[in-house]
Amino acid sequence: MDRISKGLLGAAAGIALVSGAQAADMPVKAKAVEYVKICSAYGAGFYYIPGTDICLRVGGYVFLETGVKGRNAAVDVLYEGISDSVFNSNDNYMQWRARGHIILDARQNTAYGTLRAYLVGGVSYATTAANDGGVQAPAGTNTAASLDRAFIEFAGFTAGFTESFFSFGGAYSVIASGSLSWDWLPLLAYTAQLGSGVTATISLEDAGARRSTMSGNTAAYGGTNAPDIVGSVRVTQAWGSAQIMGALHELKQNTVFQHGTSWGYAVGAGIEVKTPQTGNPNNSLLLQGVYAKGAVEFTGIAASPVTTVGFLGFVTGATGPLVVVADAVGADESLNKSTAWSAYAGYRHYWTPSLRTGFAAGITDIGYGSAEKALAAGFSDARLWQGFISTIWSPVAGLDLSLDLVYSNVKTTSCADGSTPIFCPGSEDVWTAWTRIRRNF
Repeated sequence: MDRISKGLLGAAAGIALVSGAQAADMPVKAKAVEYVKICSAYGAGFYYIPGTDICLRVGGYVFLETGVKGRNAAVDVLYEGISDSVFNSNDNYMQWRARGHIILDARQNTAYGTLRAYLVGGVSYATTAANDGGVQAPAGTNTAASLDRAFIEFAGFTAGFTESFFSFGGAYSVIASGSLSWDWLPLLAYTAQLGSGVTATISLEDAGARRSTMSGNTAAYGGTNAPDIVGSVRVTQAWGSAQIMGALHELKQNTVFQHGTSWGYAVGAGIEVKTPQTGNPNNSLLLQGVYAKGAVEFTGIAASPVTTVGFLGFVTGATGPLVVVADAVGADESLNKSTAWSAYAGYRHYWTPSLRTGFAAGITDIGYGSAEKALAAGFSDARLWQGFISTIWSPVAGLDLSLDLVYSNVKTTSCADGSTPIFCPGSEDVWTAWTRIRRNF
């Protein structure tokens, strides 16, 4: 037994020596590297960019939308740029749009607070403009790069392409209202935190993005000397939020008109109140009103964050309104400013956590004094009424299926003195149906 035991021990020792020698020759397995680390400082979905202290969230959205008498999620009567004013069988009654955007949200803690860069951009496709003489452009020609947001936030400053600080709240429908002020444009702003949810902002914003027309001609505007100067005070608390806002807008004619430079202005207020007493904590009521003189776009009349409006209305069968929208009309050596106001009321109700309906109504009024109308036939006072019912169903998280029904009425309330335009007075009713399938991720 001793011989056997000694033999086994010797064999074991030999194996151990050989194994140790082989192990010494093999490379040591490296410790696993954690390439992606969760960043919990800014909410769900953020990860550290490897090798940095920057937290990044990657997301995006894709949607397809289509409908009748709507374009780019707005009612056709609100847009300029149509090749002629008569709406007939040459026009696209049905329109399509598709979009795919990537969202990048990068944040970093610094000695001055959070440094943030935010980008939303991608590609959009849209049907040719409503009135195109019956010729539909090939699909590829309607596809273009599109930018939603691109801005930096740091130490109270906001710089980049984003929503105006004059804007407040969001429409309770997919189809945008012509009476709810919202604009996306280049700006540089500073926001002060006053405590208890109160903030005050001063913002310098691209004035060219809010020019409608001057004397009925977009080219009558001269070069831009100054930005729009926007100021707002907002309170956000558990009950909801409210804001008062004001803006100054430069009115400068070109060298042909030479009627000098003046300033238009706009003032407004909005409030959004949560109404849990109506059955769901997410139910809410939104009210907003704006008055403008020489700054029509602040009323929301374009119903688009990136488009201005030059006229309202389509003429169908030689009847109906055709309304020129202008910030001001030149007279002698002065600028006579148009006046405009808008009011919006909306209520959003959640029937279930995945099913909600928005009800809204809006009115926008544009007026010109007798001096403007006497000097420029066709400058008619006008009023736009709109009513919205928008239902959105989210069968699973991140997927929205929506259907909007919208009634719009454009009416000339008084016509030019001296000579009556061929399409004034007039009234036009427009029904729009619009649906969207949207996936957020």
